[in-house]
Amino acid sequence: MKCLMQLPVALRSGSVMAGVLASCLWLAGCAGALGFAGAGDSTHPFRDPGLSMQAAMQAVATGTSNQQDVMAALGSATVVRFDSGYEVWVYRKNPLRSEPANAEFVILFDPSGHVKKSRFRPAYAPKGS
Repeated sequence: MKCLMQLPVALRSGSVMAGVLASCLWLAGCAGALGFAGAGDSTHPFRDPGLSMQAAMQAVATGTSNQQDVMAALGSATVVRFDSGYEVWVYRKNPLRSEPANAEFVILFDPSGHVKKSRFRPAYAPKGS
């Protein structure tokens, strides 16, 4: 049976395939359990590393604080925008993980940019602990 498609000579020799495989392995070696090395090093959800979740919640006033106030006090967050104009900002102890053992502070902004509601979820101990 005759093969309908011929590979280029470089691919048939295996040298290019070996180079591609080596590159993939090298990139995989740079990646840790949570992505690229160093990406999961952030353990502080706020601009000020000494700010606790409870203190952050006290710094945000429902109805009066706006997005600029929160950004100035807490720093950047993971943002979810809705077509209705509402936004949710999430601050997690480790922003790349969302398991129950990860405490989070969530803020809901109304379409005018003011805090409508906020909540704090503490970190829960993993099952079996």
